[in-house]
Amino acid sequence: MNEDLKKWIEEHRDMGILEEVEAEEEEKKQEEVTGRCEICGVREAKYRCIKCGRAVCPSCYFVMFGLCRDCISEDVVKKLDKKDFGIDEIR
Repeated sequence: MNEDLKKWIEEHRDMGILEEVEAEEEEKKQEEVTGRCEICGVREAKYRCIKCGRAVCPSCYFVMFGLCRDCISEDVVKKLDKKDFGIDEIR
């Protein structure tokens, strides 16, 4: 970590901004994911998309990005070999 980044973190920590962001992130993590996937409606939801907040199943979620299939860009999806990442598709 470079010195400028360390300085920025300390300045913003003193202002209370980082604590607010950290508290919001902790609240999101604590929310239980239950019920069916909000995208496919077929499988049990196990994850929550960090962009839209929907509860989604493993088939509709890209773990390495933290995004559901509706929020991830099509360019990224085209570049991924889904078999390598163990992502199932619902047809």
